[in-house]
Amino acid sequence: MGKRRSEQKSVLPQHHKKQIKQQEIVDLAIVVVSYNTAFHLRRCLVSLKENAITEGNSVVIVVDNASTDGSPQMVRKKFPWVYLIENDDNYGFALGCNQGIEAVDAKYYLLFNSDAAAMGNALDVMVSFMDANPDVGAAGGLILTEDGKIQPSTLVYPTYWNLLFSRASLLSKIPIFRWKMQEIRRVPEDVTDVLALAGGFLILRNEAIEQVGLLDERFFIYLEDIDICKRLRKKGWRVVFNPNARILHSWGASSSKRRTKAFWWHHMSMFKYFQKHYPYLLPINLLLGIGLVGHYALWWSINTITGWKTYRNRESKNNHKI
Repeated sequence: MGKRRSEQKSVLPQHHKKQIKQQEIVDLAIVVVSYNTAFHLRRCLVSLKENAITEGNSVVIVVDNASTDGSPQMVRKKFPWVYLIENDDNYGFALGCNQGIEAVDAKYYLLFNSDAAAMGNALDVMVSFMDANPDVGAAGGLILTEDGKIQPSTLVYPTYWNLLFSRASLLSKIPIFRWKMQEIRRVPEDVTDVLALAGGFLILRNEAIEQVGLLDERFFIYLEDIDICKRLRKKGWRVVFNPNARILHSWGASSSKRRTKAFWWHHMSMFKYFQKHYPYLLPINLLLGIGLVGHYALWWSINTITGWKTYRNRESKNNHKI
């Protein structure tokens, strides 16, 4: 069951592409990409063990992007049942997910954040939902913050217009912009077909991956989830939000440790997204690129002057509202 490579050629050295030996195709392969999140990763793996699927079989694959906090050592010692892939550099989220997907043949692949924890029968719900709806290429569930608030996991396609209402936009501090941002990111109450889903809790059907390809590795982190959902919908696959499956998420456990780089990666991924999907609008994209660099520079300057209080306050609020 060979899977198509991502649209962007992998930069990963060949000796890192490991294959898990298996006798049969597993029902669910859970791929967890980790970078310096040892504390949360431990909770994540415990939750996956305690809330494993009750019918069929599953495997958990941790792809560690050269963590320096003892994450891989912890996995080997505390979770010997986990398949561990250790990278010698941080290759990013998309490429790490692709490593995990390519390492095993499975019916479904669940991309799961290392700072998340499965709740109750969430995995059973997702697998059963996919089994019952063969036209669904990707599905996601309800993501809750530490204090029980809903974190938006349904996404829209970026446009030159709605970038103004992005969570990352400095304009989101203005009430009218903040209201519009929250309206765009409002989570449905019922099972609903959506444009895109967050990659931190995203189950993908193997047949769909074989048709559209893996995650696009040109996105180091951010936008890879929207991109693959868009490609799935173009090929006729449904992308569905199912609130009956719930997980807990400690937002930004990894990216917050490198906030300046994370914010830069977000801006660069946004530029790459427009270049990929709207290549014929090159002049506009060049202006967009200049605007994104300017926005990042302004964000960096404001937070440097205020001692990063602005960023921390926004991060705290986003934990409740995003």
